[in-house]
Formats: sequence, structure tokens, C-alpha cells
Amino acid sequence: MFKALVNGAIILAMLTIVLGAYTRLTHAGLGCPDWPGCYGFISAPKQAEHIAQAQENFPHLKVEPHKARNEMLHRYIAGLLGLSILCIFLCAQLQKRNRILAGLLLLLVVMQAALGMWTVTLQLMPLVVLGHLLGGFSLLSLLVLLRVKMNKLSVAEPDLQLARLIPFAWFALVILILQISVGGWTSSNYAALACHQLPICETGWQARFNLSSAMSLPLGQATYEYGVLSHDARLSIHVLHRVGALITFVVLGSFAVVAWRRAQTNGMRNLVLGLMVLLILQVCLGLINVIAYLPLANAVAHNFVAANLLMLLVVFIYQLYVRKPKLIT
Repeated sequence: MFKALVNGAIILAMLTIVLGAYTRLTHAGLGCPDWPGCYGFISAPKQAEHIAQAQENFPHLKVEPHKARNEMLHRYIAGLLGLSILCIFLCAQLQKRNRILAGLLLLLVVMQAALGMWTVTLQLMPLVVLGHLLGGFSLLSLLVLLRVKMNKLSVAEPDLQLARLIPFAWFALVILILQISVGGWTSSNYAALACHQLPICETGWQARFNLSSAMSLPLGQATYEYGVLSHDARLSIHVLHRVGALITFVVLGSFAVVAWRRAQTNGMRNLVLGLMVLLILQVCLGLINVIAYLPLANAVAHNFVAANLLMLLVVFIYQLYVRKPKLIT
């Protein structure tokens, strides 16, 4: 039953990530201007009289029911995920197993709830939106890690050759997290369409690139919806993301090749193969985003694959530690 609960939470985490990306990309992040309700209701207004009442409650805003539905669906699934993780925490305490990991999950989901509220109350402030994205990805990674730890197949014979990859694996993880962060910063600042040409950007981008403007954020804005940075600042953010994608591809690709050569079991080889496939798929999705001007389904998939790439790398690192001899000379 505990395994079924964790499996269900993993599915909910994946749905939450997909719906979160869909909500953001359909500009429905402020589809409900209040929290946790929506225009004073517990659900998105559907009936004509409810829409009229919502407009009366918020006369300075334009009520858009379709955006409200997107936002509330995301909140409902996130709420179910939070309840699932609370149950996981309680079960872990009763079983006296995986207590620390379950505690981390509970702490993280509470932080996610706070970030979800601040996303609305702070009007899509990019730092908050980025934190919410990273929190969602982390939840998925930790839930899958918990599921793997419950699996008897996670116990393996020591493997010195694989264990020596641990420093390289951590380096690859840091690079991936940085790239995901830059991707989230690109999305939250509405910079995904700042460059339309390959491989880096339009002609003359070097003269317009400014690292400080890419990392800046004017505070105290009434709203951050649709972005507040200049076009040159958004261009700089986009260029950073593309350069980061190249670096990430080289680092993770090199790590996967080395790991493939050292892996001796089918389980580890399957993990490496999964990393390779997701990495190549992510690059292809990124190129399609540029060429096809950010198609919605493709952009959502780009976000989802990034989450799974992070999750799989976290699981791989755990497996490296499982295979680490107690004494490495």
C-alpha cells in the first residue's frame, strides 16, 4: 500500500509539472487573482451569474474563465499531491523507514504551497516563479528516489569503476540544475522568443548582450505578467540559455558515454540509455521551440523532459552510491 501511495504521488507530481507549464505558457498564472480560491469562489467561475459576481468582486480585472479553469486545475492536482505527501510522511514515521526523505518531501511541499501563493500575490515575480519550478522538479526527483530506495533492486554489489564516477556525476548534476534554472529564468521573464535564429541569436547579438541586465530584476512592479525587462535584457537571457544548453549537452553527454563504458549490469546501462535519450530529446525540443516559435505542446514537453532528466540523474547518482565500496583505495 505504501508503494502504491508513492506511485500515485509520482503520477500527481508529473501531472502538476505538466499543468504548471501549461498554465504558465497559456498566460493563466494570474487566471485567479486570489489564493487559494478563485475570484472569491472555491472553483473557477463557470455559470454566467458566477462570472458576473466575480467581475463585481474584482471590478479592476477582466474575468477570463478559461484561464481560471487552467489555474484551478493546477491547484487541485497540487493539493492532492500535498495530501499524498502528508500521508507518505505519516506512513514513513509509523514504519520507521525513510523518515528523513519523507520529512524532506513534506517540508518541500509546504514550501511549494507558499511559493504557489506568492506566485499570485506577488504577480508572477520571476524569482518566485523560478523557485516554484525548481521545487516541483525537486519533488518529482525525491519521490522517485524514495520509490527506488523501496525497491530491492537498489541493493547491488560494489563496483569501484562506477563509484569513481561520483564526482563527475555531481558536476553534471550542478550543470544541469544551473541550465534548468536559466531555462526557468527565460520562461518567467518571457524571453523564450527573444531570439528566432540559430545557432545563437540574430546578427549583432554580441553588441546587445549584457550579462548584468540578464540577471537584473526591477522590484516593486505592479505586475510581472508578460515581463518587465527590455528586449536586450531578454535577448541576453535567451543567449545564456542557448550557451548553457550547449555546455549541458557536452557535459552530460560525456558523462553518459563514460558511464556506458563502465556499466556492467543491464540496470545501470538502461539508466545511462535513458539519460542519453532524454538529453537528445531535450535538445530536439529546444530546437523546435526556436524554429516553430514556441508551439504550446512542444514547450510543455520541453519543461517535462527537463524534469525527468533531472530525476533520472538523481537516481543514477544514488545508484552510484549504492555501488560504492565501503573502502575505496
